[in-house]
Amino acid sequence: MTRTTARSARSGRRPRWQVTLAAVSAATLLAACGGGDDEAAGDGGGTGGGGGGGGELQEVTFLNILPLESLTFTPELVAQACGHFEEQGLDVSFETTQGSAQAIQTVIAGGALITRVGDMETMLAIGERDAPLVNVGQIFKTGTIRFVSAQSDPLETAADIEGRLMGTPSEGGTSEIILKLAAASAGINPDDVQTQVVGLAPGVFDLVTSGRIGGYIVSLDTAVALEEQQPDAVIYAPSDDVESGGQVYITSQEQADDPEKQEQLRSYLAAIKAAVQFVAEDEANDFAETIECLSEYDIPTLQDPAVAQGALSQYVESWTAAGEGEIARTVDEQWTAVYEEMSGSGFVPEGLDPAEWYTNDFAPAP
Repeated sequence: MTRTTARSARSGRRPRWQVTLAAVSAATLLAACGGGDDEAAGDGGGTGGGGGGGGELQEVTFLNILPLESLTFTPELVAQACGHFEEQGLDVSFETTQGSAQAIQTVIAGGALITRVGDMETMLAIGERDAPLVNVGQIFKTGTIRFVSAQSDPLETAADIEGRLMGTPSEGGTSEIILKLAAASAGINPDDVQTQVVGLAPGVFDLVTSGRIGGYIVSLDTAVALEEQQPDAVIYAPSDDVESGGQVYITSQEQADDPEKQEQLRSYLAAIKAAVQFVAEDEANDFAETIECLSEYDIPTLQDPAVAQGALSQYVESWTAAGEGEIARTVDEQWTAVYEEMSGSGFVPEGLDPAEWYTNDFAPAP
């Protein structure tokens, strides 16, 4: 793992719980979702978490499953650069892991407080493999994965997946799962979905225009850039047809039961909500202050103002899709819908209770 911090890395910490998540190993690409006590969780404005005030900052580690230099981590980066973590009494370090499987292992082992992974990966880890994890908050209410096709043979609805060879970044990952769930929503047998690994090279769109593949799967940032750079590109959001594809914050059950860690979780999520509200309010100013906050990070998307603004606008839409009061909180109806999609397509067993896998006790109050 690569740690972004002024402090030296801890030594001697190794994951003790080994979990195999082959079906979601490609999450390195995409990243590609009961109410809390009002006093403990804050006033809903993002400034009333368990930390804050004077005194020494508490050290907390967040595991990012992708390199930080991506707008997908805007809530974390803004919370860090603009002081929201510090206002909550936290000194947050970022560690880059080799995908969600390693992040999950490390969190379970107690090597980090929190990480952010897909709702589908969380369902697989808990529902299929009985991992001792807890979803403590949902940041993305809609998925940020996009399907790219060309005007000559556009993929505009889930039904258009039928009979189409789709390029994926790697085999058996998050992108392939969301592809199959979207197909299932249109009555297409997931086993009939055709895929081919094409990677992430800039020239993949040429495979579409040449007819070698019928489309491929990218992150939101890449999709916005393609719309700007490729007039023939057609972008489809699978979240138009499925609930799955959001992202949630997870910690270990052991840490969720620890009173000291509980306060850190409240503070962390309060800072995230404050950062999201900051960015959302800044949209009226074309995200000028947000981009200034992010300027200390080498984020390629920021080099094109139109792409940066377009991506940030879509991220804000996802973070706030359930309303401002639900920022960083898991919406029960959506969480249940994700489980029903996953279990209905055979990815996790049926008959389980997904409500047991999440809590809003540490998230900011509505």
